[in-house]
Amino acid sequence: MLSLPPLQGRMSMRLVLAILMMGVASLATAQQDAVDEQAEALLQAMELDAEGTAVSVNLEKGRLITIKTAIGTQLQGFVAGPLDAKQGILLLHDRWGLNETMRQRVELFAARGYRALAIDVFDGRASNVWKYATEILNATDPEWVKRDVLAGVAYLQAPQRKVAAMGWGFGGWQAYQAALMASDQLDAVVVWYAPLYASIQEARAISAPLLAIFAQDDVRVSAQMIASYEGMMKKSANVFRDYVYEADHGFADPQYPSFDEDIANDAWQSVDRFLAAFVED
Repeated sequence: MLSLPPLQGRMSMRLVLAILMMGVASLATAQQDAVDEQAEALLQAMELDAEGTAVSVNLEKGRLITIKTAIGTQLQGFVAGPLDAKQGILLLHDRWGLNETMRQRVELFAARGYRALAIDVFDGRASNVWKYATEILNATDPEWVKRDVLAGVAYLQAPQRKVAAMGWGFGGWQAYQAALMASDQLDAVVVWYAPLYASIQEARAISAPLLAIFAQDDVRVSAQMIASYEGMMKKSANVFRDYVYEADHGFADPQYPSFDEDIANDAWQSVDRFLAAFVED
């Protein structure tokens, strides 16, 4: 494990996971106005974290925005956090689309002082049913997704601001594409349980520090693939760190049957240390 200085002024990761779980439950049991009320109450409660440390709640309330890509197409995003934030983070969704879980993640990073943005690469399409969510994913053009990701990275750029990209599953693939395409605009990239394949040329092209979170039982990501990628990255000059957890794909997402709160909490601590080292220093 990494030996990095402890973080200060953080909400506990168990609170993070509790909020995400609340968001998923709310989708199934309440109307959107109830979700909004619950989220607002939680954000107010986060003024002090579990250790009594102050956490910023002076936020721009989360809102939907329209972003234009370099080729003139448009996409929507959900953004929150201080306009003058010194840190920015692009959050990239899994097959579920820009759902309440992603919005909660935006609000959580905003509460930590980030300018946080989650983009919608599915153009408003979303489903909580695996079969239909997968159909939406498979109908998505990867090249259009790459354009959208680049637009999200560009949106967060600001003088003296450090920017990270982070994604889960399909969003992890998007985050990795961001590392390949826009390393010069990123200060850190976090990939949660997504297959990583690269030539040595691609590995050397990634200059942004990269953290990969893998699941030991993930059939999409074999031990051989992990070992191969680790070896590839060691041949590059890039900062690369990875962790393999005794869990299955989706263990950090309450919508997956494989969700494991304790393991997810451990993984979030690893992510926290990584962001503290490369984005929040």
